[in-house]
Amino acid sequence: MSAYLASYLAIALSIRLLSGYLTVIEIGLLRSIGSLAIAGSAVWAGGAEQRRTILPPKLREDIARSILHLVGSLALIWSLAHLPLALVTTIEFTGPLFAGVLLFLVLRRRPGTGATVGLAVLATGIGLLVFRLDAVPNRDLAIAIGAVAALTSTNLMLARLAAQRSTLSIVLLMHTIQLPLYLLLWFFVPEQWSPPPQPYRLAFALPELAVIGGAVLALIVGGFVSQAALANASRHATPLQLCSGDTLRVPLITLAAYLLLAELPPAELLLPGLWVLCGVVITSLPAAPGSKLRPEQAGRA
Repeated sequence: MSAYLASYLAIALSIRLLSGYLTVIEIGLLRSIGSLAIAGSAVWAGGAEQRRTILPPKLREDIARSILHLVGSLALIWSLAHLPLALVTTIEFTGPLFAGVLLFLVLRRRPGTGATVGLAVLATGIGLLVFRLDAVPNRDLAIAIGAVAALTSTNLMLARLAAQRSTLSIVLLMHTIQLPLYLLLWFFVPEQWSPPPQPYRLAFALPELAVIGGAVLALIVGGFVSQAALANASRHATPLQLCSGDTLRVPLITLAAYLLLAELPPAELLLPGLWVLCGVVITSLPAAPGSKLRPEQAGRA
């Protein structure tokens, strides 16, 4: 999971920096092309035997997850590029709440006592953060919430796929399905529909070409590693634990944004933020034996 957290941190910062040069769709397209190249190279290097096991008998689940992931990724890129970081990180914390609701609605599976306490602590902390931010319901907030809901759903769908196939197969097929969709969006979505670029800059001086090149490299490598690491992690944790551990990237992003971009969150968010982290940690604690979903159960989520 540490590899996933590090890669997502790299993705978030690179999106913040590249938003001054590229549109939301271009950033998503660049990530897809680079990750597909890495996954394809790894599969090719694995030999003929590995290449024969890449394609599953049915692609329905891969197609559904890939499309949902594309929608969620574009919404997340838009949020990271154009909304205050404090607001984005607050909304990101709602992932475990969405996971708990989805698991109950789809599988009628209630979280354990410990997870219930953790979710309650998490919900009250998020409420305090939203109150301190004076967030007003609008289109921007809806896009950010939609991103979390969509990506949380793809995390839950990943459990079944990871139990059946190799990590490279999942990542390669996802980016293969997404790439033509990104190209269609790039060709046919009018440029004026994209919000104007945001001039985020590093807190210290570096040549502009080095900043752009480093951000592109971080976006591409992070895009591949994040999905590969998440697939591996889903084999060792319950879906709720996975979505809770996923939110641990939020304080890392906040710290990195302060150190590299000089974006300091409001001081009044510190205590509610620590309260939210307590809820995340409680929800992420090991579940009782037998509480982990079987692959076929997780796949229905």
